[in-house]
Amino acid sequence: MSETAHGIPPGAADELVLNVGGVQIRGWQSVHVSRPLNAIPASFDIQITEKYPDSPDVAVKPGDECSVTIGGDLVLTGYVDQYAVTINAGNHTVKITGRSKSQDLVDCSALFDTQSGQPGMQKMAGTTLSIAQALAAPYHVTVKSNAGDGVNVPQLNINLGETAWDIIDRVMRYSQFVAYDLPDGTLMLSQAGTEKMASGFKLGDNVEHASVAFSMNERFSDYEAHFISSFAFGSDVGPNQPTIGEVIKDAGVPRFRKRYIVSEQFQDGEALAAKRALWECNYRKAHSQQVSITCDAWRDSAGALWAPNHLAPIDAAPLKVDPDQPWLLGSVTYIRDENGQHADLVLMPKDAYVPEPVALNQLPPTIDQIEKSKSGANNPTAPEPKTPTPVPASFETVTV
Repeated sequence: MSETAHGIPPGAADELVLNVGGVQIRGWQSVHVSRPLNAIPASFDIQITEKYPDSPDVAVKPGDECSVTIGGDLVLTGYVDQYAVTINAGNHTVKITGRSKSQDLVDCSALFDTQSGQPGMQKMAGTTLSIAQALAAPYHVTVKSNAGDGVNVPQLNINLGETAWDIIDRVMRYSQFVAYDLPDGTLMLSQAGTEKMASGFKLGDNVEHASVAFSMNERFSDYEAHFISSFAFGSDVGPNQPTIGEVIKDAGVPRFRKRYIVSEQFQDGEALAAKRALWECNYRKAHSQQVSITCDAWRDSAGALWAPNHLAPIDAAPLKVDPDQPWLLGSVTYIRDENGQHADLVLMPKDAYVPEPVALNQLPPTIDQIEKSKSGANNPTAPEPKTPTPVPASFETVTV
């Protein structure tokens, strides 16, 4: 088994502790903590075969705030989702599951003024970061970015019933950002592959099991971009024939295989269609070489826990993977079970995690919406919400 930089066997140092209600609960015999990239929330599933031998009076309830540490390092901050107890003649099992703070962004609806008369069509303006922060604020989730504020969003139409994450994800992809949970519960907006681990994975050293799947069935030699240039509103006439844009070629495909990429959005037209074709080519190529690794340690050579959105090299000649390829950690799961302690990891080239280019609004505004926007009409007589939610000054919500 590998050792950390301090010479301490990871299994001895990396005790998982659940902190809830001001009490630290230890002694978990089954541990499963997952931290994905470009998906939220992070989650934990822990189990013990005796009711807290060191803290018999602890009462854990669903909804409790909690945090999880590994070897003293914070890995997750959020809430308890489920508390399950199983009792039989010779066993008393306690299982607790939970997710990070961002779970409320995924589960709950985005909050807007629904008393304005048209709750299904809202106009939001601001930067990618400020919009995400405004949507997350009511649920007490902090949003930060290590890649700037993102693009300025002049208008974003919102549908009633969308979750906060539905909207954040759409705006984030427009800025080509990825998102993941930090250990303290903060939602981080970033770009793919911005940091590196101190070490990687080497067969015969810290790799217990490794597999790679190379594929060609989802790749194409030619990606021909098409976009719709206009649409006849208010009549029975359908869209014009798609316009041919740029053709992107994948030199790694050995025979002719063509794929049409149709950009249905009206926003950005040819430019967006070309971006989508290029993304499709790179995304499919990256996903055609997925590596799964089971590592015997939760940490790299410098003692840092494996973390998503970090680059790490792979040295495993039998797998025939390129050792010079920058492999990105897309999923990290810390596990302790009857087979011991290990980490399951999924790595791919970073193009696999670059978001698909999107348009913020699927359709152009209607004539009525345009006229209301020009006149500045925003339903000034609508009553104020009973419990208005404060939003950052850089965030604007206007009914259109």
